[in-house]
Amino acid sequence: MSIPLVFLILLGKAFGDGLEYTFNLHLPSHRPAWAEKLSPHLAAFSIEMDRWPDWAGQEVGKPNEYFNRLLSNLGERTGHMPFLRVGANSQDRATLDLSLEVMNKTFPEPTETVPNPEADHIYIGRDFYALSGNLPAGTPFMWGLNLKSLNQTETVAQARLLAQTFQGDRANLTKNVRLVNVELGNEPDFYGLTRTVYNGPYGVEWDTANYTDTWAQYAEAVSREIEFDHTGSDRPTLSPGAFTGANAPEWTPAGPLQLGILNDPTIRNATTQFTEHVYSGGFDPRRVINPGDLMNKIYVRGNLTTKMAGIQAGETNSYANHGQPGLSNTVESALWATDWLLLGASFGVQRLHFHHGVGFRYNLIQPTSDSDDGLNITRPRILPSYHAFLIVNEAIGKSSEAYVAEIPTSNITITAYGIWEQERLARIVVLNTQVHLGG
Repeated sequence: MSIPLVFLILLGKAFGDGLEYTFNLHLPSHRPAWAEKLSPHLAAFSIEMDRWPDWAGQEVGKPNEYFNRLLSNLGERTGHMPFLRVGANSQDRATLDLSLEVMNKTFPEPTETVPNPEADHIYIGRDFYALSGNLPAGTPFMWGLNLKSLNQTETVAQARLLAQTFQGDRANLTKNVRLVNVELGNEPDFYGLTRTVYNGPYGVEWDTANYTDTWAQYAEAVSREIEFDHTGSDRPTLSPGAFTGANAPEWTPAGPLQLGILNDPTIRNATTQFTEHVYSGGFDPRRVINPGDLMNKIYVRGNLTTKMAGIQAGETNSYANHGQPGLSNTVESALWATDWLLLGASFGVQRLHFHHGVGFRYNLIQPTSDSDDGLNITRPRILPSYHAFLIVNEAIGKSSEAYVAEIPTSNITITAYGIWEQERLARIVVLNTQVHLGG
């Protein structure tokens, strides 16, 4: 079956008159056997922990209404609120200080290469995790705990406060949201020596075997504080991994799994996923910006090439180190993100957590009026890639029975995905990544 599709692209006066394209798209007569089921949580968020109150609200019971409205817009399209991971680099720089109500933090000076640095240390107060209850009802969370300090007493203390907040005597503050995953450590492949410019404090002895033993010990200790899911209940589960992908093949999920990270049956039953981080490249202030580089169909597919059942993209976005101005914060990022999300889903990924920090160039959302991302806009706002989440959630729909597969095209600038509800082709997403410049 083929249908003619006509696209009218209105580019505004700066780009000339509207352009019309006509082409044939050949559709399969039935749902392909390789189509993957779509999760309503596919388009997910990752939040840098150091400025968590800017997203959630500064106090318990005083939410950031702007952020909540934008999350609700997305949730209305699938019937499920977006999934939030809170942690990342600053989770491994966190220590507990219960004399504080919410938190404190210290930051290094900005530089040319890191204009919005992450905190070099954060101090978690009594209500830090309880701010989760400020988010819209039904919001699922993956919370991160500090592993990098290799201080089991500290990690257990954080787990105890997290358990009190979601399962203990303060659970009334978070009764409308859900703790789904607990992540121990962030990017542990950077804790020791690496083949990249990023080297951690632990030297050559820190390898996948050391990580496997350490994570298993900490997971056992944390499981004495948090009630994890052992019987298919609605309790949270453990989440190992959070590897960068930059240190493969030494650091891949296969290593810890073969080395016995889940040998303990209690820990194995409490673990439902393994996460990895994946970016399209890294920020470089010397980069020559070429429109079309980010959304290039071949480039996008070069960054994701294998089936990933059971693997979640716990952190992703366009260019690592907070984004590339001129690409990550343009309409091109919306086209790229739509393709990236649906391509990931077609490879079996259930969630892709797009990373955010206040002022980061690749954000979908800047949550506060002082979110300085270099655009000199002094109000909370959305950025172009937010529209990708809207498009993808519209495509997923509310049926909970949607499947996705990429539909081949004969044009390198046209990308298409079919969305099937059971056996019926229900929706099509078509992207035109042809670059149009003014003049």
